[in-house]
Amino acid sequence: MTDLVTAAVWNIDGDGGRNGERRHLALDVLTEYEPDIFLQQEAKFSRERGSELLHATEKRLSLRGFLSARNPYADADIATAVYLRPTMFDVVEARPRAKPWWLHPCHVVARLGTCPVPLNLISLHMCCFDANQRLTEACWTAMHAGAVTLAAGDTNSYPRNPERLALPDWAAVTDRAHMVHRTYLDADGHRRSDTRPDAALTDAGYLDLARYSADHLGQPEALNATAGQCKPDQGGPQRIDRAYGTGGLASALHSVEVVDNDDTREASDHSLLILRFYRVRLERVLTLPLAAAHTAEALR
Repeated sequence: MTDLVTAAVWNIDGDGGRNGERRHLALDVLTEYEPDIFLQQEAKFSRERGSELLHATEKRLSLRGFLSARNPYADADIATAVYLRPTMFDVVEARPRAKPWWLHPCHVVARLGTCPVPLNLISLHMCCFDANQRLTEACWTAMHAGAVTLAAGDTNSYPRNPERLALPDWAAVTDRAHMVHRTYLDADGHRRSDTRPDAALTDAGYLDLARYSADHLGQPEALNATAGQCKPDQGGPQRIDRAYGTGGLASALHSVEVVDNDDTREASDHSLLILRFYRVRLERVLTLPLAAAHTAEALR
């Protein structure tokens, strides 16, 4: 629908395979939603063979793609990606990022049509094995809370506020390495579910857009699980893939949908997030007076 701007967020497990074993299915799913923005995580093979997979995605979705900066110091240089509809967005800058991330985020700054205020788009994949590293990464993301920003992806951590999904019972989790990866030691030496990245982002002024959708738009299904549905040994279904907005993005939000079906489960071990924004409201946000007012309100 031309009156909506659609953003897709998806951690496509292993990039759908080096030779596209599951990627064609993932693109079939994405094509149904006609995203104007696509924030991908685990773009593991998208640099190979002259960025063959990136270009195939561009062609299939009619989008322009960008990959995060290379990170030779990571155990595995797994890229993140941002794709944008070139007839809708003009790219101002694709920013390289190094420290402090384990896997570099892809950060693209773009303008929607003739709107004067740029939109920051950050595809992020927080560290899977170190809670302290994730907190550092969240604090880096907090630096962009003073702008109009959509930061989304796999946080490998949990919401701070209680939701319908109870946090894992770590005493019952049989994958003990996973328990260590998803918890941190408190001052008394007890293991706690890692909710600190969410706390850092929301304290900085970001809004969890799915939470906003549930609380203010009457869409409780926006808080459905996004991963872990097939991993009972790791604590079961949880909402670890999240989208955060600042600068008034929530005021333009139409809906948040978690797409979890046979096709998404065959393509990846993460569900697909679909966020829709009213274009006219988004254009209003991306003007200097409104953007400044929303940012000031969020940071109070």
